[in-house]
Amino acid sequence: MTDANPAFDTVHPSGHILVRSCRGGYMHSVALSEEAMDTDAATLARGILLTADVSWLKALLEVRHEIVAAGHTPSAEVPTPNDLDAAIEKLLAHKLRRRDGAD
Repeated sequence: MTDANPAFDTVHPSGHILVRSCRGGYMHSVALSEEAMDTDAATLARGILLTADVSWLKALLEVRHEIVAAGHTPSAEVPTPNDLDAAIEKLLAHKLRRRDGAD
């Protein structure tokens, strides 16, 4: 349960943030490139959160599939593929901008 599952790995569109999750949605790790540190703290934090949301949702959708495969109906609190799609759209729209204003 504490091993990262590569199926849940999510990379920020910039390629400078990687979030890994474990089964059940537990965050395993966050890796940042040196270039990620060239952005302001608020933008970097937002990028990490958006990337983590996608990784977490990938992991929780696996749980959802297990619930359905067992013949049960997930509660409304269990994320759906639509939640993942919305999170991916938000992540794809996010940009890491350099503090000095250069892109």
